[in-house]
Amino acid sequence: MRQKLLLSGVVLLLLLLSILPFVRSKEKVELNDSVRAGAESGNYARLPQGLTHYELSGPEKGKLVVLVHGFSTPYFIWDPVQKLLITEGYRVLRFDLFGRGYSDRPDIVYDIDLFRSQIQDLLNFLHIDGPFDIMGLSMGGPIVASYVAKNPERVKKVVLLDPFTAKAGIFPLAVPFLGEYLNTVIFLPTLPKGIAGDFVNPSKVPKGWVEKYEMQMSFYGFGRAILSTLRNLISKDPRPHFEGLAATNKQVLVFWGDQDHTTPLETGVYVKDLLKSEFVLVKDCGHLPHIEQPEQVLPVISSFLSK
Repeated sequence: MRQKLLLSGVVLLLLLLSILPFVRSKEKVELNDSVRAGAESGNYARLPQGLTHYELSGPEKGKLVVLVHGFSTPYFIWDPVQKLLITEGYRVLRFDLFGRGYSDRPDIVYDIDLFRSQIQDLLNFLHIDGPFDIMGLSMGGPIVASYVAKNPERVKKVVLLDPFTAKAGIFPLAVPFLGEYLNTVIFLPTLPKGIAGDFVNPSKVPKGWVEKYEMQMSFYGFGRAILSTLRNLISKDPRPHFEGLAATNKQVLVFWGDQDHTTPLETGVYVKDLLKSEFVLVKDCGHLPHIEQPEQVLPVISSFLSK
């Protein structure tokens, strides 16, 4: 009898474990034209690796600034900066990295080469060949650094906000099969709630952000893209990309929240020295200084770009 009960318990546990990914996964929607029509803004570029959701705004003859977002939050994370730049007469290009927002989620390797190529392919699609300024947030930091190092003639000035500067340990997500399971069942469900952790004051989380974030999670392929990015970018040392940027001798402005626990300053203090950058430590601030402390950040961006 005890053996039968034990066997039944094991079978029940295995059954529960097997259905958890289906219960926990939010991916229910095929990202197609009708779904994309519901996006608040933007257009779509058909690039070699798939459709990219982008927004090109501001005066047509304004100086161009390209905005590159971070690990998982789409281009709406740039709202305050975009509004500032448009008001001051800049042309602003922002876009969703592959696997995020309304951009495609191709079944490929999500590494620094993919995102660097996405920038160039989008510029080619838009027939943009003149020099421009570029900004990178969090994971967008090494992406921007890599792009500038490979294309120094295309870029004038660089702005980095709390850049990702040290590889992260991702075990056991790095383990085949086990990683896929844990990503779906444990890691991905924590992402929306984790947004508040990027702020010292969670009340500063913009209204509707969590809902917009969860929308992108409902599109098939989001989890696969996130896991591939963890394995092929977040777990890699970004320092060589910043060294490549340093070799270009570009003017660089770096912001860092003094209470950033996502990319702590102590892991990336080398960046400000390596790049010989202008550096702003943003007080009472977490990972997103342009949102949590815009009065400390936006005027400095304006001044830096206009010099």
